[in-house]
Amino acid sequence: MICYDKNDIKDLRNHEDQYYMPSALFDTMQYKMVRLEVKWAYVACLNVMLKSPLYDNNGNAYIRDDHPQVIEVLKDLAHKNVDQAKIDGYLQELEDCGLLQREGKNIYLKKISNIF
Repeated sequence: MICYDKNDIKDLRNHEDQYYMPSALFDTMQYKMVRLEVKWAYVACLNVMLKSPLYDNNGNAYIRDDHPQVIEVLKDLAHKNVDQAKIDGYLQELEDCGLLQREGKNIYLKKISNIF
């Protein structure tokens, strides 16, 4: 799986909107079967990663699966109540569809781009 790295994080921090949302996640057939709530969870994780990334020895960016900001960002994006149990379910769905990879408590997000 290709993950976001230091250069990707630096580039994405330059976006002008409050939240960065990869358009391919919402616009391409590849992710059509992923539930909307799960897509919002991906966006929440990505935006938390942009604000406070951690890096492994290979320079890949990750966040911890219990980062409290994920809940707050997802509440704001989805306009609904979210708790850690829901986040855990969304993370499992993201992992099942190949949009994230876990190594212990570390979460690596699949890099999404529009390539045709």
